[in-house]
Amino acid sequence: MASIADSTLGSVLSRGFETYAAGDVCIKKHPNGLFVVTLAPSHPLAQRDAPVVTEVRFGADLCENEAYGKRCRGGANVNTKTLLAEVVSEAGSYTIRSPIEARLVELNSLLSEEPQLLQQSPEDEGFLAILQPKRPQDARRILEKLLLQGDGSDPSLSGGGPSWAPEKRVKKEHGRKTLKLSFFAA
Repeated sequence: MASIADSTLGSVLSRGFETYAAGDVCIKKHPNGLFVVTLAPSHPLAQRDAPVVTEVRFGADLCENEAYGKRCRGGANVNTKTLLAEVVSEAGSYTIRSPIEARLVELNSLLSEEPQLLQQSPEDEGFLAILQPKRPQDARRILEKLLLQGDGSDPSLSGGGPSWAPEKRVKKEHGRKTLKLSFFAA
């Protein structure tokens, strides 16, 4: 059976996302403002010779605090120190913390039943969590902070950006100057 990543549906699902690197975690910003947190291809578990993932344990305080309702009320506030998950593999365990400050919308409960999805399809069925900025205007500040830390997708700030992300250049008019910004398409 073909996975979503191999199908036409996979290419449709990945359209519209802006991808940002945050260490060994990837943040995909959807046009609706939500952030999908996935493993980056640079993570040790995403390598070809990586040990098999046997278990994914989400932070105990996060499991009961997922958002509900149309406006995603009740989601736990997470910051860069918040433990999202502990991933146990045959060779040891890895701690994955939230890459940004936001509100938790959903943890991928499918990973509890099928932890190997984290390696087989990290950008689709194997995502870790969905986060929402506390306020819609916070999204821009969050992404700028990633870029200024040198972890984001702007090669002029981060030393070339991640090698796995294709480059897409955009020109913006700013007064009399033309600024060239680089983003990486998903």
